[in-house]
Amino acid sequence: MTHGLLARMGEDAMASHAPLRRLGDDEDLKGTTVLLASDAGKHITGQWLAVDGGVSVVTGG
Repeated sequence: MTHGLLARMGEDAMASHAPLRRLGDDEDLKGTTVLLASDAGKHITGQWLAVDGGVSVVTGG
C-alpha cells in the first residue's frame, strides 16, 4: 500500500523531481550497507547518511 506524498503524486511524478530521475529500491542500499558493515566504515559513527538519490539536496531536507 502506498502512503503519503508518493500516493498523492504518483511514482513517475515523484521520480521526475529527483536528481537521478528515478526512485530508489533495495539495490540502491547495498553499497551503503556493505560500506557500513565492512572495515572501510569502521570509523563512521553517529552520522545521518541519506541514500536518496539527491532528493534531500534539492528539497532542503
